[in-house]
Amino acid sequence: MWNETAGIHAQGYVSTLWERIKAPDYSTFDVVEQRIFSQIGLTNKAVIQLCCNNGRELISIKKAGAGRCVGVDISDEFIAQARQLAHNAEVAAEFVRSDLYALGDEFNAQFDLVYITIGALGWLPNLDAVFMLITRLLKQGGQLFIYEMHPILNMFEPGQGLEVVSSYFRTEPFVEESSPDYYEPTQTVRSVSYWFPHKLSNVIGGCIEHGLNLTHFEEYDHDISEVFSSFANLDKKPPLCYSLVAQKQG
Repeated sequence: MWNETAGIHAQGYVSTLWERIKAPDYSTFDVVEQRIFSQIGLTNKAVIQLCCNNGRELISIKKAGAGRCVGVDISDEFIAQARQLAHNAEVAAEFVRSDLYALGDEFNAQFDLVYITIGALGWLPNLDAVFMLITRLLKQGGQLFIYEMHPILNMFEPGQGLEVVSSYFRTEPFVEESSPDYYEPTQTVRSVSYWFPHKLSNVIGGCIEHGLNLTHFEEYDHDISEVFSSFANLDKKPPLCYSLVAQKQG
């Protein structure tokens, strides 16, 4: 599914990104990321992004002064896009094609920061194993930064307003086939995909259970997903995204 999606995106927004990413000041950061990255500090830090897609956020991190930058994604085609985008941007970044659950021990304790963003966690069936990986990747005192869609959105369908269509406590995955692409809705992704709902307590609890001390948590009323943008205009709305920072105990 992700390889098919990469092809759709290559003909869509990515077709202009090849040139735009060359700009020295190119950045995907919004005001939340600007603030939190400023507080964390990126200068010369080793950063790994899990589920990096085509690497545009990681390239922004590198341009903002980070040291070693590594992106991991399961899609061959998105990793190929990421490598080409990094070449165009003239930045040094490593992109690894791997299932996260199969990522090798050579990355153990190599990173100051693990970064996860926008619609990544829902593709991962086992969050406990993800937090085990995060603690394995981080140096002592390293930090995790998550900037994600709020899991309460799993209760709704984007085109149906605030009508509740699913329980917040659902555990079985959502299965989609022949559905509109999230960036290019006029295009259809025909391959089957599985989206795994996780409660917010699964995320916060995962940090606590695996020795990651929460230093920041905040919820927001703006959409970062492109999918629930219509909700941002509602007078009464659920939280649409959140940011979390946690630190590995030294």
